[in-house]
Amino acid sequence: MFANRRQRSEASGRRSEFTRPPAACFRFPAPARRSGQAAIELIAGLLLLLILVTGLIHVNRMARTSLFLHSVLRGMAGEQAMQSTATATAPDYISDWKAGKDGERYTADDQPVRNGAMLPSILDILITDSVKKPDDWSYVADLDRLPVSMIKVKSSPVVATMLGFVHEEETLHVPVDPVLRQLVYGKDEVAIKEEVWMPLMGGLY
Repeated sequence: MFANRRQRSEASGRRSEFTRPPAACFRFPAPARRSGQAAIELIAGLLLLLILVTGLIHVNRMARTSLFLHSVLRGMAGEQAMQSTATATAPDYISDWKAGKDGERYTADDQPVRNGAMLPSILDILITDSVKKPDDWSYVADLDRLPVSMIKVKSSPVVATMLGFVHEEETLHVPVDPVLRQLVYGKDEVAIKEEVWMPLMGGLY
């Protein structure tokens, strides 16, 4: 009887030894370490959110400045182009662009290629594609009040070199927010330049 009890106690003791989890399983990170890590993650998230919000605001401000400046210049150039005494300015006709120092095309440092000999062929392509059918030109009446009309350019593309333009350009500076200036863009302002060319209307109102 006593032997059975002793065997049961030994068996229960062995069972408790195997089922008892080690003390290391109950160890948790120190509260100070957990709170410090959470604070760092919160600060990093807020910083990224702040950069994103200020960046969107800055891009929106630049876009509105560009649209405003462009509309003002178009109004000024259009008013001058309607005057019969407007001074004509000959633009530089750009036939192509070549890559700049970065070696990539269609970036800000691209250099224009000016080739006036290609202008008649380019205009001929543009004018031909401006109507649905070539026969449509026969339905258009010429306007003699214009110094050079589209019909005259259609019959002789070289006449396009006689076109006069009014040229307007202006540059506005958009300030950079302190957050972007300190973390992303190390300048105080961004220059927004717009340029408008308006063909002369020869006093046509």
